[in-house]
Amino acid sequence: MSRNIRDYGRGDSTPFVRGVPRVVGPATGLPPCPNCGCEILYDIEVNVENPMLLGTVGVGRYVGCPACPFATPMLMVAGRSSGKGVQT
Repeated sequence: MSRNIRDYGRGDSTPFVRGVPRVVGPATGLPPCPNCGCEILYDIEVNVENPMLLGTVGVGRYVGCPACPFATPMLMVAGRSSGKGVQT
């Protein structure tokens, strides 16, 4: 059984993702990517739907590398859907 390299033992968050991830901007104050050494990592957000969130919809946020598959664990936050993404 192959393990998802991004689940960090917390389970795969892919089933909760709704839509395409969006780059929010460069992540500041972080060291280079631990996987490939890329100097700039980015803050990413994506709409999510998870029954454990209040109202079941929200936004997931994580830091990712533009040059390799590295990504931190996703933090999901409940929010209210506006039809054009999620408002928190």
